[in-house]
Amino acid sequence: MNAFEWSSIRRVLRFFGITAIGIGWLTILTSIMLNPWFSFYKNALSDLGALGVEYNFVFNYGLGVAAIFAIAYGFYLLTCLDGKLAAFASSFFILGSIHLLLIASFPEGTYPHLFVSLEFFILMGISILLYGIAFTAAKQRLLGVIFLGMALGGFSAAVLVPWPSIACLEVFAIALMSIWAILMLRQDLRMGSSSL
Repeated sequence: MNAFEWSSIRRVLRFFGITAIGIGWLTILTSIMLNPWFSFYKNALSDLGALGVEYNFVFNYGLGVAAIFAIAYGFYLLTCLDGKLAAFASSFFILGSIHLLLIASFPEGTYPHLFVSLEFFILMGISILLYGIAFTAAKQRLLGVIFLGMALGGFSAAVLVPWPSIACLEVFAIALMSIWAILMLRQDLRMGSSSL
């Protein structure tokens, strides 16, 4: 593969993060529409993909597709961002994305589901925290501080806020991930792929 072909592939891969987020939201909204019994104030999002639930394949397959895009985006970040801190952050992001794939593979009602779900959100939060440290160390302090604030604020809110349901907490966490993905794409488009 020559330099031009790799450059063309990277131009496409930079959009995979926001694509994964878009697929994730579309999956959640479609699954809710197909299951009118679902309540944000009583359920967890994983209830939409639980064993025995009608149309559970929509939720599980959708998350699986989103995870594949997220994993590819993680490897893109691993190859294009400079510095050990950014590589460490990208490794956590890839690991978190693999856990999203595991959520799709082990839906609610299977033994590993609770563990992989919890680990997914924790790993994604840690990755955003590490990206914050990496950007701050690379003298891109504004973005670094934003990511640090998002991660620390997210973890604090998860523990301290009396969420009415797991779904509400999950939507809050996914919203933070969405903001992170948008800001990463914006940074990439502004500065090119070597943004650290």
